[in-house]
Amino acid sequence: MTRPTRRAINLAERLQTAGIVDTHFHVGPELVPRRYDVADLAEAAPAWNATPVLQNHTYPTTPLAAHARRHAGVTFLGGTVLNRFVGGLSADAVASAVSGNRTHPSETADEPPFVVWMPTVHAAAHLDALGFAFDKRWGGCSACNAQVEIESEGPEVPVRVFLPDGTPNPELPAVLEAIAQAGARLATGHLSAEEIMRLVPMALEAGVPAVLLTHPHYPAVNLSDEQLIQLTRDERVFIEHCYAIHTIEEVPTERFVASIEATGTEQVVLSTDFGQVSSAPFPECTLRFAEAIEALWPERWCEERLITLFTDNPRRALGLSAPPR
Repeated sequence: MTRPTRRAINLAERLQTAGIVDTHFHVGPELVPRRYDVADLAEAAPAWNATPVLQNHTYPTTPLAAHARRHAGVTFLGGTVLNRFVGGLSADAVASAVSGNRTHPSETADEPPFVVWMPTVHAAAHLDALGFAFDKRWGGCSACNAQVEIESEGPEVPVRVFLPDGTPNPELPAVLEAIAQAGARLATGHLSAEEIMRLVPMALEAGVPAVLLTHPHYPAVNLSDEQLIQLTRDERVFIEHCYAIHTIEEVPTERFVASIEATGTEQVVLSTDFGQVSSAPFPECTLRFAEAIEALWPERWCEERLITLFTDNPRRALGLSAPPR
């Protein structure tokens, strides 16, 4: 077993002190196996002063996060993904996430931020790129995809944010208004670059407080650095680079660093998109990502700037205050 270097230990200590904020962490149960349920993750996170945002492709995680906050004393956040499982592009789906977001069921004042993802496994771009909803690589076992295929009847029907003729889905304005009224954050999910370029200005105009550009180098998304620069001219837009896009999709970490050099670090968030059965456990997943990026980090940038991409920047994106240090 390789022993960590002093440099790696120092990086880990600084991340632990600053408090890791992972804007994209999968929990189960789900149609594909997951490494953690919320109780398991609640045991691993406190020692690292960590705030993960729980994602599940099939149902809202706000009740799971609220339950964990109340009974495990952790700072978990939840969200919902606008796939067909929750009704697709629907303001009611946002409302269901709002209703589950209260840490104390009898109170209405305690409502921390949550994330609303645009469609992922039911996005048109995702289905066009993969041909099916769930990628068996996410489950870490050969039987996972067969399990999902058995439960799907016929071809998958996409949730379209923009219709084939290019016009916005008639439900989109109400969805954006619901997200804005809830003070939630919008994440772009598995929409195509073209859809994202049209969606983000609409979301900001509707009053959505912040937008996360979900893993821009995922094949179905494929945002260019030029598009990222254009979108982040508004300070409410953040770029979310995910480690799983390297470990699963085999996009080189050099690509992440080159993109960060092009866009600057001010509105960049580094998350894992982990939780797969085959993925590294928490917090090792974050530490591996940090070490991989640090090895390529431009010398003119200090290590402190790297730490902020895992801590302060995601807090700003989510509207969270800094923890006591």
